[in-house]
Amino acid sequence: MIFVGGVPFSTDPSPQGNNAVFALMEDPILVSVSNTFKAIPEKKFSTNEESSLERSNKWVYVFQREYATVNPATANFVGTDEATTCVGLVIRNRQNGMTSIAHMDSPDIVDMGICQMLSLLIDQNLDAELEVHMVGGFEDASPNYAKSNTRSESSAKLEGYSYPLCAKIVESLCTRREKFHVKTLFILGHNTRRDTQGNVYPIFNGLAVSLNLVLQLLMSHFLGSFHLN
Repeated sequence: MIFVGGVPFSTDPSPQGNNAVFALMEDPILVSVSNTFKAIPEKKFSTNEESSLERSNKWVYVFQREYATVNPATANFVGTDEATTCVGLVIRNRQNGMTSIAHMDSPDIVDMGICQMLSLLIDQNLDAELEVHMVGGFEDASPNYAKSNTRSESSAKLEGYSYPLCAKIVESLCTRREKFHVKTLFILGHNTRRDTQGNVYPIFNGLAVSLNLVLQLLMSHFLGSFHLN
């Protein structure tokens, strides 16, 4: 079950993931968060600054198709990058601060991946309040393919990689019994920029989450941060 702004989020359940992902992206609260991220001034780190930051903190980093669940007493940051059509998914237990991060690359692994992420987060407590942050994916194909209700096999191949993955993650969160409070949804159109020739690129390629509740979005060598509370 998904909540936004403390209120249960509902959508037409057929097809659930398709409708939900676009409805969530249009939610005023989540749009405001996305616009805030876009307005963050870029900061470029030198090699010395990066090395100093790494030495003074404990990091847990996941690669593509990996996940990690971290106790805030053992690390300062969790993160992932080098994502284009992939999605960085963060789920945090509000009660104990335990945080799980995954670098998902295919709809086929979403259900199993979320089950693994939750296995150490909730300890079978379905009433746990969970915060969710999704960053990644971009409009690597026309949104018209994703919004179409009748897609042929050939047109389905043109819908790209980002949309099916994002839709599957949202569908899984909608249909599970746990309480997911979506705080960040920086995906697809929100995470897309265009150059002068009309080519599209993701704005952010990764994220790092400070376990003191600061979400940082990574764009190549640039970084922006935003307090979650």
